[in-house]
Amino acid sequence: MNLHIDESGNQDLSEGRYIVTVVLHDHSEDISTPLERYEGRLAAANLPDVPFHGKDLLHGNEGYRAVSPGDRKRLLTQFARLVRELPFSFFVLRYDSGNVHNRAELEARIRRDLASLIFEHFGFFQEFATIAVYYDNGQGAVSVALHDALDFVLAKNVADYRNADPGARRLLQVADYICTIVRVSEDYDIGKPTKTYERFFGNRRSFVQSFMKQLDRKKFGKQ
Repeated sequence: MNLHIDESGNQDLSEGRYIVTVVLHDHSEDISTPLERYEGRLAAANLPDVPFHGKDLLHGNEGYRAVSPGDRKRLLTQFARLVRELPFSFFVLRYDSGNVHNRAELEARIRRDLASLIFEHFGFFQEFATIAVYYDNGQGAVSVALHDALDFVLAKNVADYRNADPGARRLLQVADYICTIVRVSEDYDIGKPTKTYERFFGNRRSFVQSFMKQLDRKKFGKQ
C-alpha cells in the first residue's frame, strides 16, 4: 500500500483553513496504462506535460507561465479525466481557524484524526505488510503528525517514509488536485467562487457534475 499526501494552506491557519489529502493506492493495481493514455492524449492535443499543481494552473504561475488560459483549462480537463481512470481512494482532513489556532493545535488534531481513521479501518490497513508514505515534507506540522500517528497505529507495517518530488509522482499530483477541488467546492458552497474558478470550472452545477461527482465515488470506504 502506498499513501500519497499533500496539504493546502498555512500551518498557522493564516488562510483560515487547512486541508490534508491522503491518496491510497494498492501498488498491485496498475496505474501505468491510464498514465500512458493520459500522456498520449496530451501529445495528441499538443498540450505540454506540466506536472499538475492546482494553484499554479489556475493562475498561470511556475511551469504554466508560457501556457495560455485556454490550454490550462484543457490541461485541467485532461487531468480530471486521468483522476477518473486511476485506481485509488482518498480521504481528506480539514481544519479551520475557528477551532484550530496555531501549529501545535493543528499538529495534535492531525495526529488524532489520522490515528482515529486508521483505527476505524484497522483491518484494511493490516492486510498490507508494508505501507510506503510519500510526502514532500512541505509543512512541519504535517510531517510530525504523520510519523506519530502512523508509527503509533501501524508500527510494524509502516516501513518506509519517502521524501517525494510531486513533479515526478502522479499520485502526489492527484493529492494536490483533490486539495484544489475541495477548496473550490467550499467556495462554491458558500456562494463565493472567484472569477478564476468560474473561468475554469463554470457555474456551481457544472463544477459538481464535472469534478465533484467523480471524486465522491473514490472516497475511502465507499469502494
